[in-house]
Amino acid sequence: MSHLQSSDTELEKLLAAVTDALLADDGGDVDAIINRYAVPRFEVDSLVALIRRLHLVLVGVQPSRRFVRRLKHDLTGHARRDVISRVRYLPPRVQIAAGVAFVIGFMLLSRRRLLADALRDKQQEVPALQ
Repeated sequence: MSHLQSSDTELEKLLAAVTDALLADDGGDVDAIINRYAVPRFEVDSLVALIRRLHLVLVGVQPSRRFVRRLKHDLTGHARRDVISRVRYLPPRVQIAAGVAFVIGFMLLSRRRLLADALRDKQQEVPALQ
């Protein structure tokens, strides 16, 4: 069992060293790194190829300032006090109900305004007839 553990430890160290070399853009020295560790080459080749492909495909990304700021506020517990942030943390059914109530309220207010404008126009026409 100890032979397997030491072999696994050597493999882990080897893979860490290869990964570090690729991250440092020193990919040409991978063969020298592999030769330093007591791990059979056939066990390592497919893993090294996978590490190389991952290094080429995975690209570092910087988060936006807005994301960083929001994450900081979320992690430090600074609650935002605006309506949108309060609604965002509600369950989906409640969010939908709030959205429907908002739309209905807007429609009622705009209809009320249209009716008030129509009534005012009608009242202005009546005195002109007399």
